[in-house]
Order: sequence, then C-alpha cells, then structure tokens
Amino acid sequence: MATSKKGGTRKTPPAKKKVRANAGSGKKGPGKSRGGKKPDISGEFKKIFLGIAILAAICLTTAMVADIFFRPGTDRFKSGKEPEKQTPVKTITRESPQKPEPEKDGPLKVKVENKTKLAGLKEKPDGAIVYEVFKGVDETHVSKDRPRPQDHIPSISLIIDDIGYDRRLAMALFDLEPNITFSVLPGSPFGRSLAGRLKGKGAEIMLHLPMEPREYPRINPGPGALLASMSPDVLLDQLRKDLAEVPGAAGVNNHMGSRLTAQADQMNQIFTILKKENLFFVDSRTSKDSQCRASARLLRLPYAQRDVFLDNNQDVTYITGQFRKLIKLAEKHGAAIGIGHPYKATLQALEKELPRLKGKIRIVPASQMTVIPG
Repeated sequence: MATSKKGGTRKTPPAKKKVRANAGSGKKGPGKSRGGKKPDISGEFKKIFLGIAILAAICLTTAMVADIFFRPGTDRFKSGKEPEKQTPVKTITRESPQKPEPEKDGPLKVKVENKTKLAGLKEKPDGAIVYEVFKGVDETHVSKDRPRPQDHIPSISLIIDDIGYDRRLAMALFDLEPNITFSVLPGSPFGRSLAGRLKGKGAEIMLHLPMEPREYPRINPGPGALLASMSPDVLLDQLRKDLAEVPGAAGVNNHMGSRLTAQADQMNQIFTILKKENLFFVDSRTSKDSQCRASARLLRLPYAQRDVFLDNNQDVTYITGQFRKLIKLAEKHGAAIGIGHPYKATLQALEKELPRLKGKIRIVPASQMTVIPG
C-alpha cells in the first residue's frame, strides 16, 4: 500500500494476469501446418510414382526404337522397303586369284573399269597374278617318271584345274579337245554336275584336292581343305568327303598345298586312301620340298608330276608361249604334263594352238602319264 503526500494511503491497483508463455510466440502446434492445415503426404507419393512411370516408359520406347533400327538382320523399316545389302569387298591377293561368280541363266555382264566382261570368265587382271603354286618352284621341271611312247610320237596331257564354277567354259574346253583331263574342286557350285556330265561324255575326271599352303590362313585354299594341323582321323575323314564330292574321279591332284605336300606323314596317310580307292596322283608341284613322289614310291601308287603351268599370267600371248614350252619338252623327253585353268584367255590360246598339233603330238588323259616311281 502506498502513502500519499498528504499522509493518506491509497490502494495499489491489482497486477495484470500473466500472459501464457507460448501465446503469440509464433510456434506451431503439434500436427498443424502454417495456417492450421495438415501436409498432403499421399500427393507427394503420387508425384514420385508418376515420375518413375514416365521415365520407365521413355526407356522402354527408346529400347524398342533401337531394336527396330539397329538389330542385325532386320528387314523392315518404316518406309516398308527392303534394307540395302552391303556387298562385301573382295580382296584379290597376288597368290590367290578371285574365283568367278557362279553362272546363272543367260550371260551375265559385269562392268570392271569401263570394260564389259562375261561373269564367270576369268580375264587378265591389271597386274599379273602370281599363284601360290609358283613360289620357289621351277616352272618347267621335267619328271623322270614318265612312260615313253613306243611309236615315237610325243605325248602331252592337259589338266584344267578349278572346274566347278563355269559350266560353259568347261564344256567349250571339252568340245575343243575331249582328251583334256578336268580336275574338279569340291564344294564348287557346279562341280558335282559337271563331273557327271563330262564323265558321261568320256572325259577323264580328277579331284582337285585343296591343301594347306604356306601362307595359310592369309591364303585360304577353300572348302574341303586338308590342313597340316588336322589329326589323322580328321584328315582322312575330310579326304573321303572330298572324294564323295567328285563322283567318278579317276585320280587326284593338289590345289595349292605348298605346306601339306611337304609333310611326309600326312602324304603317306592321304596316299593310303588313294591306294585303297585305286586312284592315281598328279603332283602340281607347289613346293620344291614336296614329299609326294617319295610317298607314292613307298605305297606303290601311280604317280606323275606337272611340268609346265600354262596360265599364271592370263594373257593369250603368254599362254601361247607356255604351251609351246610344253610341246618342246614333250618332243625332247617323249612326254610332258601341262596344267591350266578355266580362263577365257586359256581357251583362246588352245583354240589357236591345238589344231597345229595334229599328226605331231598326241594328247592323252593324265592317267596315261602315271607310273609307280622307281
């Protein structure tokens, strides 16, 4: 109680009630948002789920589009047209001439450097092809194992390799000289049918047996090749398959084979099968280290070897010169074997030269040139 100046007393006014400690402090009550509303948690989850669904849909669509446009072998585009097929680039090495395309109905024409050629006919390329078969080998070697003609008329045999890719050219060569021997490649598109057709007309047929060259695998001898790495069982099984590809073959000569023919063990194994099948063998002589003659002597197999390659340069003038070398060898030694290929230039050279031989040189099948080496 306070005392006034006049000595009197006055009443002290009552104290105001204390305000609640939290009143107006700005803090939110539990479970309430600013403004007094609860947060929408279910809405947030819906947004997250929708975002994930959209992302998954985009990924799936992208994968489908990529599968349509980039999947290997796909053949449909939105335009509805066939996809363009890329033609593989064909590489011609100096040791491996390009095989002709399989012949179709009618003469197909292809354009090469502004010159029209018949498809399937091997023409002279820009640079002379040097075959694997010539590397390090004398091209005019004369075999010592050669029968001598009793009437003193020299004999030659003409073997045409690589038969099975051009039917017209093979038959043209037969029509020119029926005593030509035709050596057929296994696995060639027309090999089996040509072998039957030519044999039916009386021609002698051989298997042109692919063998591993020294340049393998850079140089590939083709389907049915016998390789030095093969086990004896695999090697002989492949040989039997190749023989079955050329029904009626009377003998065999090697296609390439500079590595395999130099392997005595493998050649002994091969000649065991040839002996059993009563076949002869002509060594194309693709290696100076060839063991073919020794294997033939061991197994008592009828054998001969090539003297001249006619057409390693596919030029009519060159082939004519090689053919005349063959004739001179036959005149000197009594007999000689020449090997050529189904090239148009070879046919043209033989058309010019063969008529000149009548009465001077006898043309005989290759089997008549074989003997068992002594």
